Amino acid sequence: MPIRYLRRFRQDETAAVALEAVIITPVLAWAFIGSFVVFDAFRTYNTSIKATYAIADVLSRQSATIYPRDIEGYTDIFEHMVRNDGNARLRATQISYDADSDTFRVDWSHATNGEARLFTANLIDYEGLLPTMADAETILLVETFIPYTPAFEIGMTLTTFENATFTRPRFAGQVPFDPVDPEPVSPSS
Repeated sequence: MPIRYLRRFRQDETAAVALEAVIITPVLAWAFIGSFVVFDAFRTYNTSIKATYAIADVLSRQSATIYPRDIEGYTDIFEHMVRNDGNARLRATQISYDADSDTFRVDWSHATNGEARLFTANLIDYEGLLPTMADAETILLVETFIPYTPAFEIGMTLTTFENATFTRPRFAGQVPFDPVDPEPVSPSS
């Protein structure tokens, strides 16, 4: 008798739309939310790359002395471009090359929001990334770090998108940097 019920169940082609909807709705909701999170992460990463290039380009065009407050201002611009809430980090470094000793040297480096500055001893980590340079040439390395937290929990964890770009100073041989901000100018009465 139970075999007859199983056979009848297997041959039954009638369906209940409500039951099918209950089964498939969570799958569709998860797929929709998952695609939103993946798209948002890709958008954030792609925007952060473009914003890093833009900051590097602006920095490479400087011919007057820049100060830490200028680089912190670039960080604010970067955060605005990527729609971040204030926890992005930026590190700008000028690197020079000495052909006689075949060595790279950090001329200056400034980092924002708790990121560490880059020193000559750390350049070993960038050995494969540094471009071919002429003797006494300088380049700017601009690095950005932007934490990304997914809007919904789909299995992605907190990720930090790290971008780096090299650019040569455009209008001078180097970008002058003074680690001490000048005194603000008082408005005259």
